[in-house]
Amino acid sequence: MGEIKYEREDQLKAAYALNMCTVSVSQIVDYNDEYILEQEYETILNNLNLEQIPKDEALLNILVKLLNVITFFRIDKVKKKQIEKKYQRRIKNAIWSAVPNIGVIVAGDPVTIALSLATQVGIGYMNYRREKASAMADKEDLEVELRITAIEQFNALRRELFTTAWRLADEYNFPDNFRLTERQISQYNQILMDTDELRKYERLEAIQDKFEAYLPFWYFMGHAAKRISEDEYNGLDIHVREYYKTQAKNHFEKYDSLNSYNILREDELTASFALEYVDLLLLEKAPDKDKVSRLIRTAVNMAGNANDILELCAIAYLKVGQTIEAEKILRILVNEEYNKVTNAKLLSRIYVSEFLKGTNSSAKINYMILSKRVGGVWLFPMPEKRDKNLELQDKSLQDEYVLEQKLSLKYEYRYVMLGFIKKYNILFNKIVFVFDDNISDYYLLDNEEAIERRIQIAADALTGDHGNEYINCIRESGFRFRYVELFNDMIKEFDEVSVIKNNPSKDYLVLLIRREIALYSRKLYEMQEKLNHEGAFSINDYKELQNDFSFPKVTHDFFDEVNRIFLKNIDNIETLDQLDEIENEIILLGRKLGISDDELLNGKTVEYGDKPEGDYISTAVLGTDQKDESIGKEFFNQMITKVKAVRDSIIIGDKVKCFVYGEDNIKVYFENEKLQGSVNKAKVLMILEDISIWKYDLFITCDGVIPVKNKKIGSLRSFDRIKYEGECITIGWPDKYDNSSVYINQLWWLISELGDISRKARRRAGYV
Repeated sequence: MGEIKYEREDQLKAAYALNMCTVSVSQIVDYNDEYILEQEYETILNNLNLEQIPKDEALLNILVKLLNVITFFRIDKVKKKQIEKKYQRRIKNAIWSAVPNIGVIVAGDPVTIALSLATQVGIGYMNYRREKASAMADKEDLEVELRITAIEQFNALRRELFTTAWRLADEYNFPDNFRLTERQISQYNQILMDTDELRKYERLEAIQDKFEAYLPFWYFMGHAAKRISEDEYNGLDIHVREYYKTQAKNHFEKYDSLNSYNILREDELTASFALEYVDLLLLEKAPDKDKVSRLIRTAVNMAGNANDILELCAIAYLKVGQTIEAEKILRILVNEEYNKVTNAKLLSRIYVSEFLKGTNSSAKINYMILSKRVGGVWLFPMPEKRDKNLELQDKSLQDEYVLEQKLSLKYEYRYVMLGFIKKYNILFNKIVFVFDDNISDYYLLDNEEAIERRIQIAADALTGDHGNEYINCIRESGFRFRYVELFNDMIKEFDEVSVIKNNPSKDYLVLLIRREIALYSRKLYEMQEKLNHEGAFSINDYKELQNDFSFPKVTHDFFDEVNRIFLKNIDNIETLDQLDEIENEIILLGRKLGISDDELLNGKTVEYGDKPEGDYISTAVLGTDQKDESIGKEFFNQMITKVKAVRDSIIIGDKVKCFVYGEDNIKVYFENEKLQGSVNKAKVLMILEDISIWKYDLFITCDGVIPVKNKKIGSLRSFDRIKYEGECITIGWPDKYDNSSVYINQLWWLISELGDISRKARRRAGYV
């Protein structure tokens, strides 16, 4: 028999299949993440298109072995449900930023519907890689450690990959540049994690000649170019951004031409490509309607049963006026109870539009069925009959809908604000109530029973064996400054709410809090002075602090004004645009409090604005006597020097990360970790972040050490209370710290040195 000659199409399919296996192994190792693991398993087991994939024994063998290895790591599924829940919530929270305006759908004017949908929201798997670089807040749920045995498993698999590559290259005789090497793939993985889109694009451009036979590469290159073209704040002028828009189209065209070699039955990445390309085509003066429709159908077909993608496909159909196709998808999503309220709203608007225009005789029946499944209060109202003046009837229905929703919004707002006040009330009372870190949140509120309980615990502590330790905890906690920091954080939460942010009364809101702190500043200073002198602080002082300087007293006028602003805005709603805007604001606040979709509307979101660089309230409001909590610049610099001297030698394993004062990582840590409790961040010199399952972090501050267990900030433990016990360090009573990834001797040396500096500072200040 003569040598078999394969066409270029067969060579590309074989090379793509091989590259898919190689990338799969590389990404499982590089990303070290269970979400990636699950996706790779599903791709191989359930998603290969057996008609497309080359029928080669070597390829079959490597796929089976790859499945076996992945299966080994899928045994531990403890966190799978939590991972999916977190991921779906992130996707749901992004959907409403792309939903067309109500009036647009009812009026049937798709041309005015906002563009650039898929890039804003992102889709599933491929978007996950981009988000992972900055989404430190989700890493506790998403990062699952691969076991040590992975080394042996993957080494064996890589040897098999090499054998397979050899046999396929020999059999299909494809060019060597079709085959990806591990080094190329590792570089590619690192590039995808780059958060700078302009730099990412240039890095991808530099290696594009090596990725001819790897389809996903061309999506990511087009995606990066598209994001650059749409970013008005990246410093590029409009002509340069137009260039990147053209480049994005070129890369998506490349993907489109290679998609015939795709060996997957369903592919979220292909769906994303199609939707993003649709966005670009719709920006043209005369878009190719047939091409746009084909691309949306491609997205639907490749989405399979991925509801988040189907949601975006439905909205894409609405963009181009194909409401019948959108209706089909929305009905599926409502039946699957995916974003049920949100999609029922959209579906009800379509039914009403069809009824008014007379384009669907079943519209009213479909609406009635929908109303049985979803509370009628959320649905756009269906009229009894059609009027001759469609425009006037449409306006009347909008007014009716707005009126009903205004009342519902007030109830939603009240529910959210009660949760908001409760959150900060608890954080406020935790600042001085420092002895029992595990007390129930109920006893950190300001009802009579809770206050009495806190006073009783404080009295027991002050008169017990650890009375001096309790006083030390309060004295060294920096409570005055932590109050200021807490109120700054509280006010900044409203910077992400345009109803407040853009209101002329915003400065007045800040003034209300600043005024209350100033009124109590002298009492707070006197309290600190009593704590600084042995025997001066008593339970009566604690009672006075609890009763006089309470969260309700400090914030009463503030929240009255916030309520006035919100309720006035709700009362003034006249249009559907205004309704959606205020509803978004309320839902945003609810999400930040962890309020579930069942408790409030699900689906909508608004873009978070940048937080101001400075604070609204300066610590100067506490008065000029701040020396009791300020270590002084000279001694502070000495401490920083000690910390920097030891940072490179204190970590000996891979289960702990070390962040030092002044680094961006510390700021990111506090922004993303969502810690429970408060701490004077300005005094944190070093953070030892535990990235193992135990999550026992350690803050090294100017005044001592603070344990942070499972994101709960503990009490400050002064340097004098910390003891070295060889294999561990006793951090006051009753906590101990030991970690195999931390050189305990070096940590103890640092704590001792910082303690010496702290004592010198206190002696100079006259406290010792």
